[in-house]
Amino acid sequence: MPRKNLSAQQAAAADRLLERALPDLRQASRRSVLRHALTLFNENGVEATTIDDLRKASSQSVGTIYHHFKNKEGVVAALFFVALDDQSRAIAEHIAGLDDGRAVIEALLECYTAWITAQPECAYFVFLARDSVAQGPHGADLAERLQARYRPIDDLLARDAQAGRIRPLPPDLIPSLVLGAAEFYARGWLAGRRQAAPATHAQRFATAAWRSLTG
Repeated sequence: MPRKNLSAQQAAAADRLLERALPDLRQASRRSVLRHALTLFNENGVEATTIDDLRKASSQSVGTIYHHFKNKEGVVAALFFVALDDQSRAIAEHIAGLDDGRAVIEALLECYTAWITAQPECAYFVFLARDSVAQGPHGADLAERLQARYRPIDDLLARDAQAGRIRPLPPDLIPSLVLGAAEFYARGWLAGRRQAAPATHAQRFATAAWRSLTG
């Protein structure tokens, strides 16, 4: 979803996310590079965007970019983790205190689809760059963050499996069953192939996810 197709409200959401992540005035140059990188990566692709493109768009020197991020892969990873961490914080807050497997699945899907709906520019980039980050030098960092993000949910579902409330499924399969439909739909919406925002169908995704774990 190129930035030019976003509403003013949607475009401003990415600005607020970066300001939350990098609020210090001393981080203004870093924030500027990431903000312009988000637009360039989404519109032109990660591979096609160069350090010189980032320099021109952000009005920061090449030296400043390398000082903050070391290389383009560092820019991609920094931007990816800013967005992913914001999403993870939202999920953690949404599921906090819940002790029922179905309630957690419903809260997860509600938060996941709400974040994508509110942050289409960042969500597009997360999908765009995930494989690149996972296969690059920051792959171990990504795996660690995802493990920490889903550990409370995995532990609760493992308990439910032991109690017979859900089927005993391979742990690697559960994320696809829980998030697969919502992610597939979100990708279509971000690409302009779906009209209704993902949050519109949060309850349907949650119901389908729970049935896949119990049916």
